[in-house]
Amino acid sequence: MKKTLSATALALALAFGSGTAAHATMDYPAPDQSVVVSDARVEAGGTVTVSATGLNAGERTTITVAKNQSAQNFKGDVNITSANAEGEISEEVTFNQNGRHWITVTGDETGEVGTASVVVTGNGNAAGNGPKKLEVDRSGATSETDPAALWAMGGAGLLLVGGAAGAVALKRRNS
Repeated sequence: MKKTLSATALALALAFGSGTAAHATMDYPAPDQSVVVSDARVEAGGTVTVSATGLNAGERTTITVAKNQSAQNFKGDVNITSANAEGEISEEVTFNQNGRHWITVTGDETGEVGTASVVVTGNGNAAGNGPKKLEVDRSGATSETDPAALWAMGGAGLLLVGGAAGAVALKRRNS
């Protein structure tokens, strides 16, 4: 019985250990298009440069700017431009309202989409807006759990359950 439990524990450890190592070293391809802004934070009335790559040469491209909205509820600004011979664009966008603004670049031919965000602070030239709302940037507040840690916790849990089941079986056999 002890040999069976040891073999089971060893097999589970090898299964979860090898899967973790393979998963941890796997490479994932980067998306073809990337959207980059020159500044992630700007004062109201300020301008940032929006750059994108991965488009077709000369492709008509739509740049949309939405304040605190998803693409489904878009109520922002639209700018149409064309990609250069290398499939890149670079356009300046001016922001007049406070808040987080989402910039989406869509190629009309390829359908490629990329998104970046800009936080606009200050009150710009607007007078009589009342008290300022405190802007909080939570973009770094998300956390990710390493898949290897999840596999290790799952493997440890299975080993614990297997050990408990073996102990119960051994106790019943000896009774």
